[in-house]
Amino acid sequence: MIIQSRNVYFEEKLEPKQIRIEGDTITGVFPYNLFKADEDYGDLIVMPGLCDVHNHGYNDMDSNHATEDWLKEWTTYLPSEGVTSTLASISSNPKDTLLVALKNIGEWIDNKHEGTHILGVYEEGPFISSGKERGAQKVEYQIIPTREVIDEFNDAANGHLLYVMIAPEMLEGNYDVIEYCASKGMKVALGHTAATFDICKEAIEHGAISFTHTYNGMKGLHHRDPGTVGAAMYFDECYAECICDGVHVHAVAANALAKCKGKDKFILITDSVSLKGLSVGIHYTKDGQPRYVCEDGVGRLESGSIAGSCHRLNEVLDYAVHTANIDLVTCLNAVTINPMRMLGVNDRGLIKENYKADIAVFDENFNNKATYIDGVLFK
Repeated sequence: MIIQSRNVYFEEKLEPKQIRIEGDTITGVFPYNLFKADEDYGDLIVMPGLCDVHNHGYNDMDSNHATEDWLKEWTTYLPSEGVTSTLASISSNPKDTLLVALKNIGEWIDNKHEGTHILGVYEEGPFISSGKERGAQKVEYQIIPTREVIDEFNDAANGHLLYVMIAPEMLEGNYDVIEYCASKGMKVALGHTAATFDICKEAIEHGAISFTHTYNGMKGLHHRDPGTVGAAMYFDECYAECICDGVHVHAVAANALAKCKGKDKFILITDSVSLKGLSVGIHYTKDGQPRYVCEDGVGRLESGSIAGSCHRLNEVLDYAVHTANIDLVTCLNAVTINPMRMLGVNDRGLIKENYKADIAVFDENFNNKATYIDGVLFK
């Protein structure tokens, strides 16, 4: 099969190209109209499928309570955003609840279902700060991470724990658990943390490589105290997630972070939660707590504090390009190759020969027009 467009994102440029797909793989990228095309997308943007590495849930469910039926619903919904890969992100909850959900997620991954790929598990909680930086996560579910705890969670997920967030001040100067995660191929992010710049520096020296939803749930930047945000901006080798929606992060702040991280280390995320897909108004969690879906596309607690996003990743991408005015290459990399490289995935995220044929087609405002997963048009 050959598809083509006058705007294919290839080698960090939008160019007239055609893409040959055989089975689940891209087997060639050629000049536009070189061969007869099976599908010509005209001026639409054809790019690698999007990857949302920080994505909790949808339609009144989330990964903390994942069941087989919901995972099917979720992974057949996500292609409508152009998302072809994601992580099942868990947050602080009773440990027994999380272990059951992790088992279901691990089995789902092993059985290789149709729809958006779940590449692994992102453990955003329960290794959180006990202070205000914990955000909407409950301090009573906090766990101090150890090798044994990491193994317990990873075993529950059938070995699919891929990305782990830790508030490093909890470690009290002993970063053995970060080194252990790195030795197992897990990627470590710093987040929901009151860590100073120096603590972040030490955690990075021991293997941390990323920052969780930068600006949110972390010690802010001050000119005499650079904090966690300063570390996210300063360390060139580290990736930085950003919820670029104008609510979690102001457009100017998002633009500044993108300039600091450059085109290779900036990652756009949704941090979408179970409220995503629900109507504007009040809804209740599984334990009966009120949550509000607001017209600005975020969830809030009864106090008004932000409690996660309801945005689609293609909407975040559109905001980053057209409102935050972040340069196009940085934005497109931030939802494709950057999260893949951060996770260590080396066969997705580019329009390139021998890469998997995960492809998204958008108009100029990033409304999704078509999504291919493993070379198959998903409908």
